[in-house]
Amino acid sequence: MLVYPQENNLIREKTTRQALLALLLVCSSTLAMAELDEQLLGKAGGYPVQRFGSDFSLFKEEFKIGTFSHMEKVFWPRTVKTASASALPLHESPPPSISYTFEGQKLTVDDLLARQRITGLLILKDGKVILERYQYERTAAHRLASFSMAKTVVALLVGVALHEGHIASLDDSAEKYAPALKGSAWAPVTIRNLLRMSSGVKWNDKVMPGVITDGARLAGESFYQRGRGGASAVSWVKDVTYPQGSAFNYNSAESFVLGIVLRGAIKQDLATYLSEKLWKPMGAESDASWLIDSSGMEAGNCCLNATLRDYGRLGMLLANDGMWNGRALVPKDFVLDATDSERQPDYLKPRRATPYFGYGYQTWLYPYRTRTFQARGLFGQELIVQPETGVVVVITSALKTADTPGSISTERNTFLGALLTTLGGKADLYR
Repeated sequence: MLVYPQENNLIREKTTRQALLALLLVCSSTLAMAELDEQLLGKAGGYPVQRFGSDFSLFKEEFKIGTFSHMEKVFWPRTVKTASASALPLHESPPPSISYTFEGQKLTVDDLLARQRITGLLILKDGKVILERYQYERTAAHRLASFSMAKTVVALLVGVALHEGHIASLDDSAEKYAPALKGSAWAPVTIRNLLRMSSGVKWNDKVMPGVITDGARLAGESFYQRGRGGASAVSWVKDVTYPQGSAFNYNSAESFVLGIVLRGAIKQDLATYLSEKLWKPMGAESDASWLIDSSGMEAGNCCLNATLRDYGRLGMLLANDGMWNGRALVPKDFVLDATDSERQPDYLKPRRATPYFGYGYQTWLYPYRTRTFQARGLFGQELIVQPETGVVVVITSALKTADTPGSISTERNTFLGALLTTLGGKADLYR
């Protein structure tokens, strides 16, 4: 069939109009979604902070933004002090155009922010800020909840304590440093198996509104301060489902037990130890806070609250294998043991521990050939690191559900792959 030049022009114009219409539909639906979420999350009330009481719930939509950025006003905090703060440098180049394709749509960073209820997004390359964005009236000054991202911080402190001789061996049992655990299922578990979520202890970690699970009981008896705290928050656990060191089971109590073990080893509170060993040496821009239980012990499974930029600093520390300005804050070999999938036993490797991620020392491992890993917390908190290419990504969120839905995880992984490629990194998934 012959197509004349005029017809070619008409076809091109029609195709362009269709493409523009599709783009407008995507943009308008994304904007509508963002506006709806703003109202659900309490914009009209100034994003209020929920008062703690018998009806308190982290799942109440209208309080999530305010509460997740003011946890120390709701619960009981201990300050992680900084010293001589230093600002993160800006990258010399202008921010690159970052886009990704998901479900047949070409999307941008703005789309990701709107579609994923992201409160803060920070992207660093070689220690310099490429992009920093906030939503829902949050700012660089807000201390944002880490939830389980704190688990990775506890692991780093275990590495420091091991190097300093407070812990003799990762193959020591928990009860050696925490005698109060004697008689519980945790007592004989080694520190290494606690780090790897491989205790074999029977535990249900799900967190759901109105459902009393093991994870909910731990929250109640720890940072909710509805129990005595300390070892009593977990010492009631007696049952074991498989031999330690043989299978992965994500288990927040293991991180809480690590906190008890660490405190017994270092003979001081975790917030002070974090301040002295990491926060001050990194030149953190702001004090952080760490929620404590009735005994005065920090919840080792969660509850560190810090600015987006200071989470970025933790990512930079990990990207440099524990080094900061030429000084080893955490032993390199420990960081590699924590974050390198090649150093994990077979059952912890990516696509073995879970259908996608592997697991190291309180750290999730991507199924990439290039070492890439993350700290992760409830409601969509993520700290992602690819050391070889110097890329660090911090995402704080207020998702509808505690666990990240599969569609959101898939979209974030798609965005990450596009981001890494744009910044000269690698998204080299292995099968």
